[in-house]
This record gives sequence, structure tokens and C-alpha cells, in this order.
Amino acid sequence: MGIKNHISKNKIFLKDNFILFISIFILNLFGYLFHFYVGRKLGPEDYGIFGSLLSLIYFIAVPMLAIQTSITEFVSGFKSKREFSKIAYLLRKSMRKMLILGIIVLIIFFALIPLISSFLKIDDFLPLFVLGFFLFFSFLIPIARGVLQGMQKFKLLGISFISEGIFKLVSGILLVSIGFGVSGAIGGFTIAYLLAFILTIYFLSKYFKIKPESFKSDEVYKFAFPVLIMLFSLTGIFTIDLVLVKHFFDEINAGYYAALSLLGKVIFFGTMSISMVMFPKVAESYAANSEYKRILYKSLLLVGLFAFGVTTFYFLFPRFTINMLFGNEYFAVSELLGLFAIFMSIFSLTYVLAFYNASIRKINYIYILIAFNILEVVLIWMFHKNLLQVVLILLGLVGALFISLLLYTLFSNERPHNNYSGV
Repeated sequence: MGIKNHISKNKIFLKDNFILFISIFILNLFGYLFHFYVGRKLGPEDYGIFGSLLSLIYFIAVPMLAIQTSITEFVSGFKSKREFSKIAYLLRKSMRKMLILGIIVLIIFFALIPLISSFLKIDDFLPLFVLGFFLFFSFLIPIARGVLQGMQKFKLLGISFISEGIFKLVSGILLVSIGFGVSGAIGGFTIAYLLAFILTIYFLSKYFKIKPESFKSDEVYKFAFPVLIMLFSLTGIFTIDLVLVKHFFDEINAGYYAALSLLGKVIFFGTMSISMVMFPKVAESYAANSEYKRILYKSLLLVGLFAFGVTTFYFLFPRFTINMLFGNEYFAVSELLGLFAIFMSIFSLTYVLAFYNASIRKINYIYILIAFNILEVVLIWMFHKNLLQVVLILLGLVGALFISLLLYTLFSNERPHNNYSGV
């Protein structure tokens, strides 16, 4: 009976991974088609501006992903106890809070536009203005997706991701093609988030009909804070370099590096679904005091296999890859593609370890992440002779980070509390 149960769990795990992998693959496919169009249409100089703004989008998305992760954690616990009325309460209250917070942050962001524009050397304020509205809508959709993820409704979550990709591709290309340039590219992200949010709320409409049962929801946001630090630090690993390259290098080299970074992120975005499936499953198993470590090992294996395949392809066919996706204008970074792929491969494995520890509420490793972020800024600030030097710094840093986090995962004696009721 135990063997049959283990086989059944493996099948479900692989099935859920496959569903979300395909969904995020389609999302990223549409996203990359959009990027390749924008890269060719704008050229290296304007694409460098877009790349630096894209790094801001990643940072903007981090606080929201922290809330989504926290929502997922608590919904997973409520699901294990079938406390659906608490899920309904959490959804409603979180939506109200994020709506108010989104308005406040939007006003603050508009006030900071001149400062951001000056640092990134962007003369036109319009792309940053459009980015502000993306920021507002990004406060809302993670709540809904967090509930779907925690309930392990991966098909509906997948549809939400796919719809975002479609809306981004269609609206973004339309806006860029009629002459809005970088502002139109950012506008594609904004419209996609708005429409995907509306669709995702529709999927959760039944939870607005359930009579809510209140609980101390502050626990959700207390947990979200260390997760926020974790995600900011993880995102910083692959976005700090973009911002600093835009600051220290000329527009052409910044554009080359933005293209290189985007190609490398194929590995990260291609394996992100594995962490998303792993997180609620580990959290639910942990809440139910059942075996959960095997889920980590299977997740690391799946990430490693995918990363190895893409990295090998990049080493064998760098010029073919760049020419097919961006054009021969970007051949200057073809020799860096394989190295950058190794960096993103190791980072993707590190990402799995970080989310695993968060799912069982082991959070002291965030100090390790913060230290490596600071070290990255210092090293790139001091050593930026050429793009190769930047990539080598990233490789050394992420290798040391992975080893540090692996040792923490295996040998840490931290015993976090496990309170899903919020009482």
C-alpha cells in the first residue's frame, strides 16, 4: 500500500509540474517573442533602456511575489485542514489591503520618477509613467494567484499565466508598432497584468460567495516580510548586474548585455514552475507532518536536467541562438552565452533551495542572501572593465551562494514554528 501511495504521489507531482511547466513555457514563449520583436524594432540602444526598466519590473514584482508566496503558504495549511471559509476571508481582506497599498505606492513612485530617470540616464519620463501603472496592477494579481497556487489548482493557474502572455504579446507589439517605442513595450506589461487579473478573479468567484471565517491574518503578512527579503535578494542576483551595466557601460553594450541576460533567463523561467509546484506541496506535507524532503530532491533533479540541456545547447550553438532570436547585431556577446547559462543554471538550483526552506519556515538564510547581494554590488562597482568580467563575477558569486545555501539546508538545526490557523 505504501509503495502504491508513493507511486501515486510521484505521478501527481510530475503531472502538476508538467501542467505548470507547459503553462509557464507558453507564457515565456509569448514573452520571448515579444522581446525578440522589441529587440529588433528598437535596436540595441533603446533596447538597453527597455532592459534597465525591465530590471525595475522584476524588483517591483518581488514584493508582490512575497505576498503571493505567503498567501500560498497559509492557503496550503488551510487546505490540509479543509478550512475553506478562512481562505475566503484571506482572499477578501488581502484584496482590500493591496488595493489601498497600491494607490499609495503609485503616488510615491510618480514622485521618484525624476530621480530614477537621472540614475538610469533616461530622458523621456513617459516609459516610467507607464511603469507606474504596471506597479499598481501588480499589487492585485498575486493575491488571486496565491490562492490558486495554495489550493494546487495548477490548471487554472496555468490559464492565468497563458492569458498574461497572450495579452502582453498582442498589446505590446501593437503599441510598439504604432510608434510608442519603449513606452509601448512597458504598456504591454501593464495591459497584460490588468486583463489577467480580471480573468483570475473570475476563477475564484466561488470564494466570494463562501461565508468568511475571520482569523489573525496579520500572521500572513508577518511571514511575508522575511519572504520579501528572500525574494528581493534572489531577484537582486540577476537584476543588480543589469542596472549597474546600464550605469557603467554605454548604451550599445548595455543593449548587448540585456539580450544576453534575457537568453540566460530562459533557464530560470523554464524551471520556475518546478519551485511553484514544490512550494505548496512541501508546505501542505509539512503541515500534515508527512514526508516532504523527497519533493525537494525531485525538484532539484528536474531543474538540473532542464538547465543542463539548455546550457549545452548554448555552448554548442551560441551564434545560431542569438541570430535566430535577436539578429546578428548582438553577436558581440556570443562567447559569453554559455558562461551566462551556467550562472543561471546554478542560480535556478539555488532558487529551489530558497523556496524549500521558506515552505518549512526556515528563514535565517536570508542573511546569507543579503550578504551576497552586497558583495555583488561591491564587486561589479569595483570591477567592470568589460562584460566578461561582470559575467565571471556573477559565476563566482552564485557558485559560492549555492554551496552556502545547500549546507544550510542540509545541516541547519533551526526548528521553526508551524502555525497555519493564525490563532
